[in-house]
Amino acid sequence: MSEVKIPTARGEVPAYHGAVPKDAEAYLAGACPIIGSFGARDRTLRGAASRLEMALSRRGIDHDVKEYPDAGHSFFNHHDSALFRGAGLLIGAFYHEPSEADARQRILRFFARHLAERRRPFGPPD
Repeated sequence: MSEVKIPTARGEVPAYHGAVPKDAEAYLAGACPIIGSFGARDRTLRGAASRLEMALSRRGIDHDVKEYPDAGHSFFNHHDSALFRGAGLLIGAFYHEPSEADARQRILRFFARHLAERRRPFGPPD
């Protein structure tokens, strides 16, 4: 995946519109839980969400992958620059508030669930 590095230590990773390598199943060996959010109108990553979902399922890695039908690339980024608008026309990149709001809530729930499982008090032992 081009935008996130998959750690092999226990942790959590959010993935946003990252490319999924052809050898994703091998690449994801030992990966931590992953939440992925993709826009179906992203011209550069067609099929990425389903490839990631399939690879994670085959590996038995806890995950939440969703492709938003009305969102494009960078749907989570609320920018209003000429560069962003120009790129949006070429690759299907644009902010999409309903998808961003849903993805944000999914991320918070995903992290809360996984962090609650590992919660330990900080500081020196008593």
